[in-house]
Amino acid sequence: MAWVVWVPVHSREIYMKRLLYILVMAAATAVAHAAPVYHPPGANLTSGDVSNSQSIMSDITNPAASAVQLERDGAHVQFGIIGNIGIGIEYGQVDNIFNVIDEKAKAYSSGLAVTLPTLTGDAATDAAAIQNAIDVPVGDLNGVLATVAADGYGKAFGSMNLPLMPVVVGSDLLGGALVFDASASVTSKANGIHDNIDIDYSTVVTQLQTWDGVSPIDLGEVTLDLNTQTVKVDNNTLLQTRAAGIGELALGYSRQLMKHEQGGLFGGLRAKYYKVGLAQSATRLGDLTDAEQLFQDIRDATFNYDSSFGLDLGVLWVSENYRLGATVMNLNAPRFTFPGLDVTGYSPGPIADQLARNYVYTMEAQLKLEAALFSSDRHWVLNAGLDANAVPDPFGDDYQWATLSAAYLTDSWWIPGGRIGYRGNLAGEKMNYVTLGATLFKAFNIDLAMALNEVTIDGTSVPRGAMLNMGLELSF
Repeated sequence: MAWVVWVPVHSREIYMKRLLYILVMAAATAVAHAAPVYHPPGANLTSGDVSNSQSIMSDITNPAASAVQLERDGAHVQFGIIGNIGIGIEYGQVDNIFNVIDEKAKAYSSGLAVTLPTLTGDAATDAAAIQNAIDVPVGDLNGVLATVAADGYGKAFGSMNLPLMPVVVGSDLLGGALVFDASASVTSKANGIHDNIDIDYSTVVTQLQTWDGVSPIDLGEVTLDLNTQTVKVDNNTLLQTRAAGIGELALGYSRQLMKHEQGGLFGGLRAKYYKVGLAQSATRLGDLTDAEQLFQDIRDATFNYDSSFGLDLGVLWVSENYRLGATVMNLNAPRFTFPGLDVTGYSPGPIADQLARNYVYTMEAQLKLEAALFSSDRHWVLNAGLDANAVPDPFGDDYQWATLSAAYLTDSWWIPGGRIGYRGNLAGEKMNYVTLGATLFKAFNIDLAMALNEVTIDGTSVPRGAMLNMGLELSF
């Protein structure tokens, strides 16, 4: 079972600094058009993965969409000066988790207080009393960790396009449009693996009969100090910090497949080269010195890389006032394999086996459906998007977005365009977000998503998640 260890406010600031470090490192070592399932790029954060021609990101999400402008406006070039840069964070649903973990972690360091009865001198009677006194607090500790395992987690992530990317070139000579893209994304997660605390009472009677008045009583994964009335836990419960960087180089082509008086059918494909890196570290809870150590460990960890190819296919029906489309992402479901961790120092068992095992990440195929309805002057648009199936991120967390939004696109350089929307994850944590975005000077996009779900952190209710994207683009 996985459980996340949270840290105080100053350590959360450290966490964000470490995220930026990892993001820069990932961008330097892997380039891509990575539209991560956990972080929609650019204005798509508000609009959804819908081809509405209101931003360069909307023109490349569906591989068929980039040729639409060629049909409407003729030859053109679009590119992103900084097409997209964004960050985000997400919390699990465990209130005041910082205080909960800080308190329960003492069982591994200074010890957990227990209330022992006065020993009678009869070993059998005293052994039964000790068991009754220990079972309750240790059972409570196991229960709390199980709750955190089910509901608590924390993630931070970011994505960015390389400068001048993406580039869209529409030409009659090509008979369609080409798309080149390069960007990088990274996600990090601090979590733990809970090893159930097993207590062995089989030798308590013998140990009490020979007790020297000083030595602790050995109960397997628990030691009992009769003098201080504390129990200390020592097992394979650990803290794990992981970071994944996804790099992708993409080349796409789209063209009109059919023309009808009611509209046109466009098709497109996109070939992608992926480079995926994974860094991970694990520290047994009893060996942890402070929260800073978690981030030091992941910063010092080595990224292991694997690469593969992916293929996206898309179709888009374009009429005067509406669009309907479908995209299959990662049709071939590329797989990436990473080596396990060194488990020297861990007790043999399921936890050590899990850590040592090779980690396999599969980018599962996903079907995306989209619809857009335009006003007669095409300034107003209603967008709807739906992922038909859930797919995992590099840590196995499932995402399946449903989005609904409205947007206004202005022809003026001085009057900003705006958009507002809703997005919900139908899988995994089922997070819901309200989204808001604006386009300034027909070139600069800024979009914000704020979770409607809340959690209490350090006594204050805060949204469980937030995302922010910015980008600058040109078209001529």
